[in-house]
Amino acid sequence: MFNKTIGQFIHYKIKNDGVIIMARPVGQGEKTKKHIAEKAKVLFEQKGYAATSMEEIREFTEISKGSIYYHFKSKEELFLYTVETANKFWRQEWEAQANQVTTATEKLYLLAQYYASDMQNPLSKTVPEYMGTENIEDMVKEKIIHLFQPEYDIFYQIIEEGIRDKEFVSNKTVDDLAYILYSTLTGMSVTQFLGYDEEKFYLLYENAIDVFLNGISKK
Repeated sequence: MFNKTIGQFIHYKIKNDGVIIMARPVGQGEKTKKHIAEKAKVLFEQKGYAATSMEEIREFTEISKGSIYYHFKSKEELFLYTVETANKFWRQEWEAQANQVTTATEKLYLLAQYYASDMQNPLSKTVPEYMGTENIEDMVKEKIIHLFQPEYDIFYQIIEEGIRDKEFVSNKTVDDLAYILYSTLTGMSVTQFLGYDEEKFYLLYENAIDVFLNGISKK
């Protein structure tokens, strides 16, 4: 169909459920997609993954459901996109700060502080809920990698650097060490529900690095 207002052809297609999907004119697609994701992120942060519906997203974005489904096939795809976008921004900030310290040990302590801060981010709190809402057995492996691989890579790179530069010595593989520390820091987010104030919460993450590097057994 030719749109006289914008002077461009716009193509339509109909999904099986009858929803009309409208292709956006060149140049508007990414802007619309970004707008949908930004608005949806607000709802996910406020209400959580399960309680947020596509209809609420349609109302909040003031964009037709057909246009939303053109950019995102499902609520899950939209949620994963918002998480991926947030992770990219987080990683950019992390890399800028990490470049200001020199040793792998310093990077681990800095990473712990970043994690303590990020775990209080409303969107981060929705990820465990998403994992609990979706049937893990039915989830495609790539979706799990999509959520966790970029963060895990940071842990792996720091530990690999420390071992290479002889800051760290261990008979464990880099993979095992990275998974242990990654799981520790992400799992510690539950302490914010156990009465820990902000200062103690941050200190706990710092102490986790102490234990990881130095252990607790008598030397």
